[in-house]
Amino acid sequence: MNNGNEMPILGLGTWGATKDDAIIENVEVDEVSDIGQTKPNEMDAVVATAIDVGFRHIDTAPLHKNEKEIGAALNKKIQEKKVERNELFIVSKLWNTFHEPDDVLCGCKKSLEKLGLDYLDMYLMHTPMGFEPSDDLFPIKKGKVSFSDADYVCTWQVMEDLVKQGLCRNIGISNFNIRQIARLLKHATIIPQTHQIEAHPYLMQTELISFCKYNDICITAYAPLGSPARPWAAKDTENVLLKNSTVSMRLHLSQQSVLDIARRHEKTPAQILLRYQVQLGHAAIPKSVTCENMKNNFNIFDFELHPEDMQNLDSLNYGMRLFRFSGMIIYLNKRFKRHLLLTPQVPNPKTGISMPLFNLMVLACPAPRDPHLPVLPRPSGMMKAKYYLPKKNLY
Repeated sequence: MNNGNEMPILGLGTWGATKDDAIIENVEVDEVSDIGQTKPNEMDAVVATAIDVGFRHIDTAPLHKNEKEIGAALNKKIQEKKVERNELFIVSKLWNTFHEPDDVLCGCKKSLEKLGLDYLDMYLMHTPMGFEPSDDLFPIKKGKVSFSDADYVCTWQVMEDLVKQGLCRNIGISNFNIRQIARLLKHATIIPQTHQIEAHPYLMQTELISFCKYNDICITAYAPLGSPARPWAAKDTENVLLKNSTVSMRLHLSQQSVLDIARRHEKTPAQILLRYQVQLGHAAIPKSVTCENMKNNFNIFDFELHPEDMQNLDSLNYGMRLFRFSGMIIYLNKRFKRHLLLTPQVPNPKTGISMPLFNLMVLACPAPRDPHLPVLPRPSGMMKAKYYLPKKNLY
């Protein structure tokens, strides 16, 4: 990473769909099926198996509601001397209700307490959007999610202090767009070490990824397998990435599909998709709950995809976003009366200062290959404000 620290390129995603995701994705609660979903109380066994298989990078978040169970598994393996703490790379995230500068430290300590750890290897700002402080993941007022006026730049400044205090070894971001990252870099004294985004052949956010790499921010891909277990799978698309084949000609896909490439290499489709991310230089955090799938996912370092394989997978990119945050977008559309799909930020009605929206770059079409990128000044020698910035710098 840009600070010289290392992150295992392959990790275990631990997101187990909960009914809270119905709010984010605007899915009816009674349509959210628990069949096949990993419950929080099952996650300790999953993580223990992952460590036995060889995974050392474990990704979680307060939204997953499983930090306590994951912590129990980690500490049990450490006590059994199956793994040492310094071999593990544990990631958690600052949830939206802790964006106020005075609440950031509390959010971090809550995660550390549940995980039973003294420090996090990576702490991410889960989204650039802040909610009103609350004990609930989604503070609801009058039937709507209650947003805060917290500025993510100020939130980031306090996250930088967490590094100085030794509570986090590295810090990063998640679900930001180019405009938000560029603004953050103008005021940051620590460049984010990673940006965790949805990335797979159906949504290779080329412009966003190129922008991050130009600014020395590495990419962590979530949903690298197309998130087949998400509750709304098959409701939003019939094109399942793991089953992608040449019969899907209506999408104008390449001559060789995911299944074609897997057969030629004698690998599973999941192994092909993970190897694709690795060869792009991205970390990937696939979710898996069975020992067999974990072993297969981990066994991707004994072969290479050919240039034509990479080109075929590149050509699948048609902008299909699996995680749209549509529940948030619909609410914000009603609140601000603007077409937010074309606007990466929306104005705060109280101050006029821009309030961030989620990562909405390239919703319906593929990003251009090798785009021309603006040159951003490096944040060097900048005097840091104490948790606030002058209004003239806020936008």
